[in-house]
This record gives sequence, C-alpha cells and structure tokens, in this order.
Amino acid sequence: MQLEIGLTTFYSMGDERRFFQGLKDISAIKDIRGVGRELILQLDIRSLNKEMMRELIALLWRYGVSLSPLKALAINNKRFAWLHDDRCYWYKNMFDV
Repeated sequence: MQLEIGLTTFYSMGDERRFFQGLKDISAIKDIRGVGRELILQLDIRSLNKEMMRELIALLWRYGVSLSPLKALAINNKRFAWLHDDRCYWYKNMFDV
C-alpha cells in the first residue's frame, strides 16, 4: 500500500535525521521516496501490526504531519478498526473531524 504524506518543517539536520530514522525503524515501511514536499511511503500492509501503526501515528503526530492519509488503513482493513476510537488523541486529526 502506498501512502502520501506532507512533509513538515525540520528545525535542524538532526531533527530531520531523527524523523527519517523513525520511519526506517518501522519494518513495515519498505520504501520512502520524496516528491516535492510530499513523502511516498510504501507499506507492506501484511506485516503492519498494531505496534508499528502506533509508532507511525506517534512519529507523524510528534512532527505535526497530518494523519489523514492513515484513514485509508482504518477504512479498508478490519485489523485497524481500533483507529476509529474517538477518545484517542489521533482521531480528530486522522478523520478530519
């Protein structure tokens, strides 16, 4: 599965390096490609588990990246139905509420 996310502003080279290292640490992310101010993430949906998904949400949240592209995972995959919990910090951002 391919996700397109908007890039954020990084405040230093180390800040940017930590962001990309965080993405690389999520083993279900198989490829990261930049296109302008967008990142294209190639996800292996079969190996993406709840822990990895939580790490991805937390990383994007920490860097102020919109979570709305992740909504496709919640809609199209019953394994991620837990993303619909409106009590969670990511809900409004992910579902544009």
